[in-house]
Amino acid sequence: MNIRRTLFAVSVLFCSSAAAYEQPIVVSYAVQPINHFNQQLSQAQVESLKWTQAPESISAQYSGDKFALARVNNFQGKVITYSVSQQSDKHPKMLLILSMEKQKGLWTLDDAKLTWQCKNGLHFGTDRC
Repeated sequence: MNIRRTLFAVSVLFCSSAAAYEQPIVVSYAVQPINHFNQQLSQAQVESLKWTQAPESISAQYSGDKFALARVNNFQGKVITYSVSQQSDKHPKMLLILSMEKQKGLWTLDDAKLTWQCKNGLHFGTDRC
Protein backbone atom coordinates (compact mmCIF):
# COMPACT_ATOMS: atom_id res chain seq x y z
CA MET A 1 0.00 0.00 0.00
CA ASN A 2 1.45 3.36 -0.86
CA ILE A 3 1.72 6.19 1.65
CA ARG A 4 -0.99 8.34 0.03
CA ARG A 5 -3.59 5.58 0.38
CA THR A 6 -2.48 4.91 3.95
CA LEU A 7 -2.73 8.60 4.85
CA PHE A 8 -6.22 8.71 3.36
CA ALA A 9 -7.23 5.62 5.33
CA VAL A 10 -5.88 7.11 8.56
CA SER A 11 -7.71 10.38 7.88
CA VAL A 12 -10.94 8.49 7.27
CA LEU A 13 -10.39 6.53 10.47
CA PHE A 14 -10.08 9.58 12.65
CA CYS A 15 -12.61 11.76 10.86
CA SER A 16 -15.29 9.12 11.26
CA SER A 17 -14.42 8.07 14.81
CA ALA A 18 -15.83 9.46 18.00
CA ALA A 19 -12.50 11.11 18.76
CA ALA A 20 -12.39 14.85 18.14
CA TYR A 21 -9.87 14.72 15.32
CA GLU A 22 -10.42 16.82 12.23
CA GLN A 23 -7.68 15.70 9.85
CA PRO A 24 -4.65 14.18 11.51
CA ILE A 25 -1.41 14.41 9.61
CA VAL A 26 0.69 11.26 9.64
CA VAL A 27 4.26 12.37 9.15
CA SER A 28 6.07 9.04 9.43
CA TYR A 29 5.79 5.40 10.42
CA ALA A 30 8.08 2.91 12.07
CA VAL A 31 7.87 -0.32 10.10
CA GLN A 32 7.40 -3.22 12.48
CA PRO A 33 8.73 -6.78 12.03
CA ILE A 34 6.30 -9.36 10.66
CA ASN A 35 8.37 -12.44 9.69
CA HIS A 36 8.39 -14.10 13.12
CA PHE A 37 4.69 -13.36 13.61
CA ASN A 38 3.87 -14.82 10.19
CA GLN A 39 5.69 -18.02 11.18
CA GLN A 40 3.58 -18.19 14.36
CA LEU A 41 0.43 -17.40 12.40
CA SER A 42 1.17 -20.11 9.85
CA GLN A 43 1.75 -22.72 12.55
CA ALA A 44 -1.34 -21.63 14.47
CA GLN A 45 -3.44 -21.97 11.30
CA VAL A 46 -2.14 -25.51 10.80
CA GLU A 47 -3.25 -26.20 14.39
CA SER A 48 -6.62 -24.51 13.66
CA LEU A 49 -6.32 -22.11 16.60
CA LYS A 50 -9.37 -19.88 16.92
CA TRP A 51 -7.49 -16.54 16.85
CA THR A 52 -6.32 -17.26 13.28
CA GLN A 53 -9.82 -17.24 11.81
CA ALA A 54 -10.51 -13.50 11.56
CA PRO A 55 -8.51 -10.32 10.88
CA GLU A 56 -9.73 -8.76 14.14
CA SER A 57 -8.36 -11.55 16.30
CA ILE A 58 -5.14 -11.77 14.27
CA SER A 59 -4.67 -8.04 14.82
CA ALA A 60 -5.31 -8.45 18.56
CA GLN A 61 -2.78 -11.29 18.72
CA TYR A 62 -0.13 -9.13 17.01
CA SER A 63 -0.77 -5.94 18.98
CA GLY A 64 -1.36 -7.41 22.42
CA ASP A 65 -3.65 -6.19 25.16
CA LYS A 66 -2.39 -2.60 25.25
CA PHE A 67 -4.13 -1.82 21.93
CA ALA A 68 -7.82 -1.71 21.09
CA LEU A 69 -9.14 -2.31 17.59
CA ALA A 70 -10.53 0.95 16.21
CA ARG A 71 -11.45 0.10 12.63
CA VAL A 72 -11.24 -2.58 9.93
CA ASN A 73 -11.22 -1.73 6.21
CA ASN A 74 -11.09 -3.82 3.06
CA PHE A 75 -8.89 -2.34 0.36
CA GLN A 76 -7.84 -3.96 -2.92
CA GLY A 77 -8.18 -7.50 -1.60
CA LYS A 78 -6.43 -6.76 1.68
CA VAL A 79 -7.79 -6.21 5.15
CA ILE A 80 -6.40 -3.21 7.00
CA THR A 81 -6.82 -3.02 10.77
CA TYR A 82 -6.26 0.10 12.85
CA SER A 83 -5.59 -0.31 16.55
CA VAL A 84 -4.92 2.44 19.08
CA SER A 85 -3.32 2.39 22.49
CA GLN A 86 -4.38 4.47 25.44
CA GLN A 87 -2.34 7.57 26.16
CA SER A 88 -0.52 7.64 29.49
CA ASP A 89 1.88 9.90 31.34
CA LYS A 90 4.79 7.83 30.02
CA HIS A 91 3.60 7.05 26.50
CA PRO A 92 1.67 8.93 23.81
CA LYS A 93 -1.32 7.40 22.06
CA MET A 94 -0.04 5.02 19.39
CA LEU A 95 -1.63 3.87 16.15
CA LEU A 96 -0.81 0.41 14.77
CA ILE A 97 -1.80 -0.29 11.18
CA LEU A 98 -1.71 -3.88 9.97
CA SER A 99 -2.29 -5.08 6.42
CA MET A 100 -3.14 -8.72 5.80
CA GLU A 101 -4.56 -10.92 3.11
CA LYS A 102 -5.95 -14.39 2.76
CA GLN A 103 -4.47 -16.61 0.06
CA LYS A 104 -5.39 -20.24 -0.43
CA GLY A 105 -7.38 -20.13 2.76
CA LEU A 106 -4.51 -18.87 4.95
CA TRP A 107 -3.95 -15.40 6.41
CA THR A 108 -0.61 -13.63 6.06
CA LEU A 109 0.45 -10.30 7.51
CA ASP A 110 1.82 -8.08 4.71
CA ASP A 111 2.79 -4.99 6.62
CA ALA A 112 2.82 -3.50 10.11
CA LYS A 113 3.34 0.20 10.80
CA LEU A 114 3.44 2.08 14.08
CA THR A 115 3.16 5.81 14.68
CA TRP A 116 2.34 7.91 17.72
CA GLN A 117 0.38 11.02 18.43
CA CYS A 118 2.29 14.25 18.92
CA LYS A 119 1.61 16.52 21.86
CA ASN A 120 -0.47 18.89 19.72
CA GLY A 121 -2.93 16.04 19.16
CA LEU A 122 -3.14 16.57 15.40
CA HIS A 123 0.05 15.03 14.07
CA PHE A 124 1.27 11.45 14.15
CA GLY A 125 4.90 10.60 13.57
CA THR A 126 8.00 8.82 14.79
CA ASP A 127 10.03 11.90 15.70
CA ARG A 128 9.96 13.74 18.98
CA CYS A 129 7.11 16.11 18.33
